[in-house]
Amino acid sequence: MIEPGLADRIRAEIAAGGPANDAAFQALCVAVAQAQGLMRPDALPDLDGIDPVPETAFKLMTVAHFAPSQAQATFRTSGTTTGTPGRRVVQDLELYRLSAVRGFERFVMHGTRPGRFVSLIPGADARPHSSLSHMASMVVDAFATSAAWARRDDAIDTHRLAEALDAATAAREPVVLLGTTLDFLTLFEGLQTADRRWALPPGSRAMHTGGAKASGRTVSRDALRAAFADRLGVPADDVVEEYGMTELLSQAYDAPRVTPGPRRLVGVPWMRTRVLDPRTMAPVAPGARGVLCHYDLANHDAAVAVLTQDMATSVADGFTDIVRAPGAQARGCSAEAATRSA
Repeated sequence: MIEPGLADRIRAEIAAGGPANDAAFQALCVAVAQAQGLMRPDALPDLDGIDPVPETAFKLMTVAHFAPSQAQATFRTSGTTTGTPGRRVVQDLELYRLSAVRGFERFVMHGTRPGRFVSLIPGADARPHSSLSHMASMVVDAFATSAAWARRDDAIDTHRLAEALDAATAAREPVVLLGTTLDFLTLFEGLQTADRRWALPPGSRAMHTGGAKASGRTVSRDALRAAFADRLGVPADDVVEEYGMTELLSQAYDAPRVTPGPRRLVGVPWMRTRVLDPRTMAPVAPGARGVLCHYDLANHDAAVAVLTQDMATSVADGFTDIVRAPGAQARGCSAEAATRSA
């Protein structure tokens, strides 16, 4: 267990928007790693000296630096291939709320903030072991003046969705749409069949997450963004992609209005993501590919550094072109996606 004073410092940093610079982040990350026993003996006190915990450890054991009986929530990964889910016990749900809400605020709720929300993701009451459902409920609680939960079991509730979009269009009030990548793919296939379209008010935006991963379906992000523009009137630059893991309490976002330039995922300021050469575990040069390793200060109750099985291309301030490493178990939000419209 890390010292309460260190946990309080991290909470304060997240509330303030993150450490002021890389040196401040690294000092906090090393302090947490030392408390978690993740610093290699005789290593320099920097990120290179931290031994990250592999993603697979969450399937094999309880990864926690507190008594698991004190957990306020237990999140489970999909376990889509082997049927063996990972488990992330969470000591403090309010810390997850702080991290998720502050990150969403930074990357999605920029400019004039819409108050209307439509979620294709079930809420936490429907899926209490889903970190994504908890996140959806948290951001709705934080920012929504009205919310439509357009999901019925494993199907998109198209009637509820249409009512919400019709109301927003009539009121000329922008909307925030939440869903997995596959939720929206399923929605757009249904809207194309029914030949339905909306021209949502300016300022509307969407957040999707999860990619296709275990679904077996192919998703072109360019085609998905084009469908948002064609079927909902949401411009490509207002379609935000989120990257998260059940094992982490922080996220990265591809949000062109906030991080202009080539599309890529950029982490919240209290998380750093490095792309590592799997042979040497050294960071690769920009433009090269490697395995993702996340350093997340909000993860001080579990593992401050998590080595994933995701491969990506390194860019100056983030990463892009994510795929699962060869032989790695498919996983992700596709397991939580709607399979049909109803």
